[in-house]
Amino acid sequence: MMEDDIKKSNLRILVVDDNPEIHKDFIKILTKYSSDKSDLDDFEKSIFGKSQNEKTLLPQFRIDTVSQGKEGVEFVSKALKEGYPYAVAFVDIRMPPGWDGIETIKHIWKLDSDIQVVICTAYSDYSWEETVTELGQTENLLILKKPFDSVAVRQLACSLTKKWQLIQDSRDYTNKLEEEVKERTASLAKSLSLVKATMESSDDGILVTNNTGNIIDYNKKFVSMWQVPESILVENDQQALLDHMTNQLKKPDIFLGQLNELYSGKDEIGIEEIKLKNGNIFEYYSRPQKVNDTIEGRVFDFRDITKRVKLEKNLEYQATHDALTGLPNRVMLLDRIKQAIKISKKNHSFFVLLFLDLNRFKIINDSLSHAVGDEVLRIVASRLNLGIENEDTLARLGGDEFVIIFPSLKKEEDILGRLRAIQDTFDEPFMIENRNVTVTTSIGISIFPRDGTTADILLRNADAAMYRAKEQRGNSFQFYTEELNAQSLAKLDQEMQLRQALANNEFYLCYQPQVDLKDSKIVAVEALLRWQHPQKGVLLPLDFIQIAEETGLILQIGEWVIRKACQQNKQWQNAGLPPIRVAVNITAQQFMHQNIPNLVSNILKETQLEAKYFELELTENVIVSTPEIINSITELKKMGVMIAIDDFGTGYSSLSYLKKIPMDRLKIDKSFVQHIQSNTDDEVIIRAVISMAKNLNLEVLAEGVENQNQVDFLKKHECGDVQGFYFSKPLLVEQLENFLKNPANIKKVLEENMENA
Repeated sequence: MMEDDIKKSNLRILVVDDNPEIHKDFIKILTKYSSDKSDLDDFEKSIFGKSQNEKTLLPQFRIDTVSQGKEGVEFVSKALKEGYPYAVAFVDIRMPPGWDGIETIKHIWKLDSDIQVVICTAYSDYSWEETVTELGQTENLLILKKPFDSVAVRQLACSLTKKWQLIQDSRDYTNKLEEEVKERTASLAKSLSLVKATMESSDDGILVTNNTGNIIDYNKKFVSMWQVPESILVENDQQALLDHMTNQLKKPDIFLGQLNELYSGKDEIGIEEIKLKNGNIFEYYSRPQKVNDTIEGRVFDFRDITKRVKLEKNLEYQATHDALTGLPNRVMLLDRIKQAIKISKKNHSFFVLLFLDLNRFKIINDSLSHAVGDEVLRIVASRLNLGIENEDTLARLGGDEFVIIFPSLKKEEDILGRLRAIQDTFDEPFMIENRNVTVTTSIGISIFPRDGTTADILLRNADAAMYRAKEQRGNSFQFYTEELNAQSLAKLDQEMQLRQALANNEFYLCYQPQVDLKDSKIVAVEALLRWQHPQKGVLLPLDFIQIAEETGLILQIGEWVIRKACQQNKQWQNAGLPPIRVAVNITAQQFMHQNIPNLVSNILKETQLEAKYFELELTENVIVSTPEIINSITELKKMGVMIAIDDFGTGYSSLSYLKKIPMDRLKIDKSFVQHIQSNTDDEVIIRAVISMAKNLNLEVLAEGVENQNQVDFLKKHECGDVQGFYFSKPLLVEQLENFLKNPANIKKVLEENMENA
């Protein structure tokens, strides 16, 4: 049995009397069983109206006795602290020498006002009136006159403890109900507060109405969005609110019609946009408000989407227009071409597509800065706009490429007049940063449906015609022809074959020795790319590098060459062959589209080749193509990579860039070497280059050496290294290894060549 159950079944009684015998009598009378059958029978008869011969069962009491009032108060205090209070106290009225019963009861009730008190008194003690005067009118007080019998005591004990218990239960139940009511009230208040807080925290304006349109609730955002006057809210005037809202709308009739539909179809959910006279745009969402599946009204959620709509329009504009010029971009252009095709098919007419590319724009961009290049593009766009009509479309594809659509020409002869108007816009120089910049354009022309029936085909054919116009140089144009189509298909086929060559490992390297004339030994080799074509056999770079550069495949091919050359050189070193440099040619496109210092650094780490055994060969035109290349060359030199200027003397030769660029040697172009002894001017140039290189502490290598006379001339004028068929053609790996394993072979070749000279 739990402690609380024990307490409930053992009700406590306190007897306060200065007579110990009275204590014994109370205990005897109130014990569970009694041998005094006659008394028990009388007790039972008085309660139940009948008598039984079997033992009478009383409630189980826990009886404590004390002799003095003060001691009794202490017992009451202790019982309260223990949480096990007394139900009934039998208190003697006279208990000399301490407190009397009246005083004792006063102190007891100060501690516990629920305790039921029975005053045990003789007829000569306090009267009832006197007692009430002292203790006050209360239902917790009874008087038991002495002498008393056991039945009266038992009756009082049973009745008063039951009364006390009922009071406790009633109080507990009442407290429980009050607590539940309090909790539910708090929960409801919390829920209402949460709902209100949720409404107020929303970025949307919320309005709640009943089925007749009366205003039930709203949040502050709704008031601020619609700028609702306080008077309308105070008066709860739904018609005034509706009038206030519709007065702000561009099309109030549409909104009112939507509301009527929503209220007539109570289950309807609506999502609509409404535009206000002040330019704002609201989106509202309306749904029925249900309570226990019964529709009680509607909830309107108004959201200000003005910024979102503007952002969407801006994003749409950005997605369909060029950021630099504001012209339509490829996305919009394709849509305009498709529209023109649709209209032309319907009207059985034609339209013209012009593909424009600015000539020499890259030089402007690289030499004068990208900012100047951007300004040129903006001016070109502005001038072209002046040369077209309202129904025409002018778009920028990207870079320096523009497209114009003429959708409304009556006959093909009209094309020439419109073309001349376009070309005329480029006659006047462009004034940029106090500098006159001349810009011309090459134009390719395709006609629907003669030259194509889809946007892609028309653009592709106009592009092909533009490239043919560019070959003619100057401000020229070219109509598309089937011959151009065949050339385009041939280029596409070659591009596909190049991609297959990369995938199928059809490329390989040959190595041409570079010989030190003084010591007659190989000091370096130049890695030369070859393509083992499945049908055409071995192809030289001359046959495929141009298409590789046009398609961007030069980046992958160039990276493959650098990696393969470094791997091979490291293999030779690991095989114990004399260490030499390996030189690789690199293009401007690689520098512009790749981080060459980072690429070379990674490959050197990957192959574990020291930087001093790797050389990059650049032409003069590569160096001057963009200022950023000089920074890359500087980084490469810091890594320890050797830098050589290839074909020196044939490009943009300038002493100024020789001072700026950190390099190691110059390679005299073979066009000068070939004319030794036949052209004194070339000999003078060679001597000047060698002298200049010495003064700049640069090494010199002569390319294309093919006979002894050339060797003698170069040796006489102290040219350090030579390269050419006189010593060796480009060799396969195995062939070169024979030279490296037997250094005497190169001397033997030199001796044999001298004898045959």
